[in-house]
Amino acid sequence: MLFMKFKRKYTLYLLPAFLFVGVSFNKKTVEKPFVYEGKTYKPGDTVFGFKKYIKLVVGDGDAPLLLGVPHDGTLIGNPEIPETGTTGRDVNTLPLAFEIASNFKAATKKRAWIIINSVGRKRVDPNIFPNEVEKRFTNQDARSTYDSYHNLLAAARGYIAEAQRNGKGALFLDLHGHAHRYQLEQPFVSVKGASLNSKFIDQTELGYGLSNFAISQNDAYLDKLADSSSIAAIAKRNPQVPFSQIIRGPYSFGGLLESEKVIAVPATNIRVLEPNAELFGVDSKGQAKRRPYFNGGYCTRKYGTTVLGIVTGFDDNISSIQAETPGITVRNNKAIVEVSAERFSRAIVNFLNKWYGYNYKN
Repeated sequence: MLFMKFKRKYTLYLLPAFLFVGVSFNKKTVEKPFVYEGKTYKPGDTVFGFKKYIKLVVGDGDAPLLLGVPHDGTLIGNPEIPETGTTGRDVNTLPLAFEIASNFKAATKKRAWIIINSVGRKRVDPNIFPNEVEKRFTNQDARSTYDSYHNLLAAARGYIAEAQRNGKGALFLDLHGHAHRYQLEQPFVSVKGASLNSKFIDQTELGYGLSNFAISQNDAYLDKLADSSSIAAIAKRNPQVPFSQIIRGPYSFGGLLESEKVIAVPATNIRVLEPNAELFGVDSKGQAKRRPYFNGGYCTRKYGTTVLGIVTGFDDNISSIQAETPGITVRNNKAIVEVSAERFSRAIVNFLNKWYGYNYKN
């Protein structure tokens, strides 16, 4: 044959085309399917937990993003689950999660994972700590729903961690909503650029499991607390970077949100929780209150990489952040969600590129 007359390194290009039928030179390994309670699921499938109250949308095996939506449920249960809590729903965090996932897929070609609680928060709150469970959930369906959420979340996280065992890592972003208010109306800029006024504070509060006191301290103090944070693995991977920069520098998640016109705390502009009586009022002793801030609940601490604390996370490369979002610029309606989700997705991609070493186009 003709190819025999050429040097060996060229023969591959002259082999008859029919010899390649059924042969693949793609070295990408076949992903293991996600298996839960004996059933196999593929990306895009929904896994249902207890009574279908809990749902897990399965992402791509190598997708570096898991989104949590524990507080946007409206179901009362059947039979009805009694209310044992007083805190209301984090409205529209579910559509926010799906919109973020849609933008994330467009940017990275990866489908994010999403864990969802569909029961009202006053009836089942997956974000409470285990020592509160026995007291809060005396109703069996409430307890089973709580357990189901954590079983599915742990299974999803475990699958991602296994997929990233020799990979770059991933982020668990737990989505919430807050209604923190000023004493009097203050100006803010809408997602369409209009100058408006509201009592609601326009800030996305990023929780790392660090106390409000810690967030209010200087960089030298904060630099010592990496192991107490839910992103300890990121700090460990970047020992040359002061931890305070990972929390509130320009490439922190807050800093990257700021670059997308999302006001965040902690970040480069709002670095600490400053006291201000005019804005936030005074306490029972007449002292100025600090800027309100949620520092992250049980899910953030448990499913991140916290090393030190009452609740510790995992020794791997899947860190976590809690995002407490305002309604006025992030969640209040579909038009706002569409804009904010795009901003959040870009910040997430930039965060993954910067701290995990991905190279996604954004």
